[in-house]
Amino acid sequence: MCKIICKYSKMGYLKYISHLDVLRFIQRSVKRAGINAKYSEGFNPHMKTSFGYPLSLGTESIGEYFELELNENIDLELFAKKMNSVMPKEMQIIKADYSENSESLMKRCEYSEYLINIESEKIDENKLNEYFNEMLTEGVVFNRQKKNKKNKLITKEINTKEMINFLKAEKAKDNKLKVMAVFKTLETGSMKVEELIKLITEKGFEINYYTIMKIDALDKEMKTIL
Repeated sequence: MCKIICKYSKMGYLKYISHLDVLRFIQRSVKRAGINAKYSEGFNPHMKTSFGYPLSLGTESIGEYFELELNENIDLELFAKKMNSVMPKEMQIIKADYSENSESLMKRCEYSEYLINIESEKIDENKLNEYFNEMLTEGVVFNRQKKNKKNKLITKEINTKEMINFLKAEKAKDNKLKVMAVFKTLETGSMKVEELIKLITEKGFEINYYTIMKIDALDKEMKTIL
């Protein structure tokens, strides 16, 4: 009997499936791969899996995580090979290891690291970094709207300095910039890259096109989960 932690990708068209659908997808893949997973007891047994902090819909990632409890020990390479054989190329196990950590996986994922590629003919990376510094020190307040349990739209004020740990823009080739961002993943929620992009454009920076890639999840010491 063992517990395995896995780092996996979520790319291409699969970036549009929800966190709940990912959970079901992984569990079905475990069954198809013939992995001897452990189930809870009781009237409605379920596979013993846990997942990291939910990824925003529409975002690609090479740093997603799940843990799986098994009824028997299995070679890690064999496990990854079996899983990847039944999963599409857009979602593959990148790395696997045995886990003895009793703390919940979601709680361990305290930060999310992103790479944002921006195409713009007019953005000065030095001025953009000045704005980023303002976000990190003084903070920039913006509104977030969401529906509560009664389906009523409520507005909440968010301060960037409470949500962002790191921001830096670097000039790439031609009219391209790359932005490295590390967001805090709190129980109350996390900053969304789309919110950052909106703040950048509202400040007057013109963006022609951008892509988002989640690079990894980090623990409280800013180290990768796996």
